Amino acid sequence: MEYLIETKSKRIKALFEIIVPRMLKELKLTRSRKTLLIKVCRDGIDGHEGSTVALDPIDSYVVLIKPKNLKEMGITLAHEMVHVKQLAKGTLKQVDGVNYWNGKRYRKNHRYLNLPWEIEAFSKQELLFRKTLER
Repeated sequence: MEYLIETKSKRIKALFEIIVPRMLKELKLTRSRKTLLIKVCRDGIDGHEGSTVALDPIDSYVVLIKPKNLKEMGITLAHEMVHVKQLAKGTLKQVDGVNYWNGKRYRKNHRYLNLPWEIEAFSKQELLFRKTLER
């Protein structure tokens, strides 16, 4: 998977340049033909620390991360990278603003922490981040 990191901070860019390839390898996404843009920004996240959007017509994903301390940003990035894997493998699909998990439709009224893709991402984020730091 090709990726681009967009941030004004040299420290954040340096960290992400180290951990993103490791996360892609750990998540078995290195051979994916999709493209990934990771952008550190304050806008467009609506109360969350990060957000992932699939841009299906151009085979790409956009991950937005709010600037925080490096550890929190790394954990948030790991969380969002789990969503990238879910989308890339087709487990999670976004169609016209509606999410599907393994073919089951989930409306917007479901509680955030009860959504299966969030349960998986929260359960894997810390371990994924730590693994990428240990190499």
